[in-house]
Amino acid sequence: MRKIFLVVFVFVSIIADAQIYKGQFMVGGNASFQTSKGEDAPDDSRITTVEFNPNIGYFFIDNLAGGLRLSLSSYKEKEDDEGFTSLLAAPFVRYYFLPAAQKVNLFADASFGVGSIGGDDKESFNQFSISAGPAVFLTPNTALEFGIGYSSQGGDAFGGEKRYNTIGLNIGFQIHLGGASSSSK
Repeated sequence: MRKIFLVVFVFVSIIADAQIYKGQFMVGGNASFQTSKGEDAPDDSRITTVEFNPNIGYFFIDNLAGGLRLSLSSYKEKEDDEGFTSLLAAPFVRYYFLPAAQKVNLFADASFGVGSIGGDDKESFNQFSISAGPAVFLTPNTALEFGIGYSSQGGDAFGGEKRYNTIGLNIGFQIHLGGASSSSK
């Protein structure tokens, strides 16, 4: 059975191009670990964040996708034993800079979303994010992504006027499915 799977996997890898064409879907996400320092925070307070960000997108034109990303985060402040969680929904756009036939492609991604944060008392917040990095196509339909990103969070949950700005690294995985292929172009 493994031999059959290996033969099919190799065959599909050889005959197909990377799937970043108009009409394709993209399903995947990333996980990240971040540390940030709050604006006007007492005692140089540091916050550790672990995030899981699943997404689904659609290629409206070749190399350009738009979609929706959810973000589930867990926050823990260095000096505080209690943590809290957040949930965010954020529309996003993503652009791949190189032709689809490349095994390694460069992407840029931007999103803006709203969500709620807190323990028992939930408060609203907003977040703007940008990231960029290489997408390594392991097969024509799957890509391993490495990114560096910047995000800015603010809103009622952060005292109204205060914002938390974060720089972080993430690793992600995308599966590209359906629609037209390069052979129909």
